[in-house]
Amino acid sequence: MIRKHGPAIRWSWRIGVLCLCAVFLAPGLTAAGQKAFTLVNVIFDGTKIWLPSTLILHKGDEVVVTLLNKLDAPHGFKIADFGVEAVVPPKGKTTVRFVADKAGVHPFICHLHPPHIGGQILVLE
Repeated sequence: MIRKHGPAIRWSWRIGVLCLCAVFLAPGLTAAGQKAFTLVNVIFDGTKIWLPSTLILHKGDEVVVTLLNKLDAPHGFKIADFGVEAVVPPKGKTTVRFVADKAGVHPFICHLHPPHIGGQILVLE
């Protein structure tokens, strides 16, 4: 017997996958005491996104973000509020560094493809 699942079940599964990504891509600390994150550019449900889509920091944190592009085209990563802008080559990897010196919510985007879904960095006091 083949069961057909409704939209609620399909979305529950997708949310579960995103939660697992957030657990495995959680921040670490580098040898220098910096906060380290890995973001992966993927296609999810037909939309290109960076995962995880939210990073939580404290004001003054030194941050290292490794960007992994799993796709066949270059993709951008820009945090205007911190002066970060990088292009990640197809199937490539790039690292950016910055100091989270401003509290608040700071968006990040793919500056090469504005329709792609970006994310946010929450910097706590």
